[in-house]
Amino acid sequence: MGIFRNNHGLRDMSTIGIASIVGSAISAIFWIYLAALMGAENYGELGYYISIASIVTSLSFIGGPAAITVLVAKKIKIESTIYLVSILATVISAIVLYFAFINIGLSIYVLGAVIYNLSVSELLGRKSYRKYSIYFILQKILFVVLSLILYYVMGPTGVLLGTGLSFMPFLIQIYSGFKNQKIDFKLLKTKWQFITNNFFIDLSVILNNQIDRLIIGPIFGFTILGNYYLALQVLNVLSILPEIVKKYTMPEDSSGVNTTKIKIITIGFSIILALIGVLIIPKVIPIFFPEFKQSIELIPLISLTIIPATISGLYNSKFLAHEKSNYVVIVNIISTSVLVLGVVILGQLLGIVGLAYSFLLANSIKAVLYFSLNKKV
Repeated sequence: MGIFRNNHGLRDMSTIGIASIVGSAISAIFWIYLAALMGAENYGELGYYISIASIVTSLSFIGGPAAITVLVAKKIKIESTIYLVSILATVISAIVLYFAFINIGLSIYVLGAVIYNLSVSELLGRKSYRKYSIYFILQKILFVVLSLILYYVMGPTGVLLGTGLSFMPFLIQIYSGFKNQKIDFKLLKTKWQFITNNFFIDLSVILNNQIDRLIIGPIFGFTILGNYYLALQVLNVLSILPEIVKKYTMPEDSSGVNTTKIKIITIGFSIILALIGVLIIPKVIPIFFPEFKQSIELIPLISLTIIPATISGLYNSKFLAHEKSNYVVIVNIISTSVLVLGVVILGQLLGIVGLAYSFLLANSIKAVLYFSLNKKV
């Protein structure tokens, strides 16, 4: 068997790839542009609020994106039931969040993010790659336009609000799900263990991705966080290809298709991307972002993280496809613990470079753990 199962596989991968490259490039360039527009301190504060919104989104999303993708790929008609429970939980969360922070942008962001993730997960599970691609690019364009306009009107809150509003076209997919399928709580009950496990997976992933920013802001200040956040945006740009492959492999793995060769090629390509982040990007940053000079120390180390992060992401796809979600939870808990301890200890001892070492160490340990656990699957 080749890298792809047939010409359809190549076409599907191309569809996802083009959409992800275009959409992610639009988003990444805009996020980097925002850094120059806002300055380090405001940029760090925005990153802090996005981390809060991301965690609340995960708490509101019953089952997590992977649960819908895997179950829909297996022809289990459960999405409308998960839609209902998740949206009710999200409305409650959005109201609580508003009164806690008096920030309408946070509330709309959470509501929109849950709608987006529900819809995208279903589309990927159905392997509706063309429809997914159209929605994905549309969302990124709306994100840039709305966020930029509202930023000039409302400041950083406008970016949150614009992002949340950009997700709203996905309501069409939610409506279609309710219209075409009955809500079946009995079906939800039969898959409750898998859904619950995936809820904790999603929460553990989000905490693993966001907890460092929630710690860095209060302890080291938003200026340091702004430099750190810019380095993470560079990593996001470098990670576009591995993320494309992960979106493709999860539903394929769930359907029993062998995706080993494409995963090996992706890991090899991640090494090349890491070298670009180490050798080239630090020379460019001072030219376009003179206020973010501290990020020059961070970017080489954080760029290296793309290698273990790619390995982890591909193993994650395999474990979820085989409904071995407990492994993912365990790995994320350990990785998050290492990251928190690293930020607090190495950050205090080594300064801003210690934050980058902590990030690289946590992701490397995650990859090693996945590799070890893979022998049991």
